[in-house]
Amino acid sequence: MRVIVTGGSGRAGRFTVRELAAAGHEVINLDRVRPCEELPGEFVQLDLTNAGEVYDVLSQFRPTGLCHLAANPSPTGFPRHQTFENNVVSTNVVMQAAGDVGVTRFVYASSEMATGWLTTDELPPRLPFDETDRTASPSAYALSKYLGEVIADSMVRQYPTMSVCSLRINNVIMPDGYDVLQFRRDNFPEGGGNFWSYIDVRDVATAFRAALEGEISGHEVFLIAAADTCLDTPVQEAVERLYGPGARFAPDHDPYASVFSCRAIEERLGWRARHSWRDEDAND
Repeated sequence: MRVIVTGGSGRAGRFTVRELAAAGHEVINLDRVRPCEELPGEFVQLDLTNAGEVYDVLSQFRPTGLCHLAANPSPTGFPRHQTFENNVVSTNVVMQAAGDVGVTRFVYASSEMATGWLTTDELPPRLPFDETDRTASPSAYALSKYLGEVIADSMVRQYPTMSVCSLRINNVIMPDGYDVLQFRRDNFPEGGGNFWSYIDVRDVATAFRAALEGEISGHEVFLIAAADTCLDTPVQEAVERLYGPGARFAPDHDPYASVFSCRAIEERLGWRARHSWRDEDAND
């Protein structure tokens, strides 16, 4: 399959490009910056908020699939208006161009933040929670990512031959960056804004491949996270210490399991996170 990856020069983008190429796909990386390392496939430098540039490139390559990872990648570090405008406009431009040139599978890098729970002092009505549990968010970044999903709902109606898979990606950890999780353990109970969850970047890449190659109809949304938390403290105790009593945990919830339920993507696409800080070779 010929696949365009936007943001392929970024952290998750580089791993996704390599994962797809290793699986035999022809990959084209679209980004504002050149990758810092040699990657398989072609590279085109462009501004994804510029509709003319996007249509020009997609018309040249005529991809079958598109993985859209490009965005302002963090809720902080940029003016709120810039984050919102960049993420929403680029997503709308790329999705519309993809539909117009005949892309049949679009995979969108949404975010754990799109759930809204990570940006308020509220707790989900149940733990673990799934894709159906959401609350309104005051965060420009969270709203921009959620609106990408709303755009996808519209695009699959406008382009019935294109299906969209939105991946709500958790806090991404590089293979050599597991010390970040040690920092969170050392500073517990601080650092619990996302319920001490994370995901290895290699698992992000395999999730994009699963979404690209799997059976998807219309627009489907999936949470993706590591199976465990980054804590050596039971998550039930951790949540109570940070939020106070009242969290409604499933009676059989494992004390060290993530509260982000990934059951949907496992059942639909057979994907499961494989990497954990608890593995001896996690930093290899």
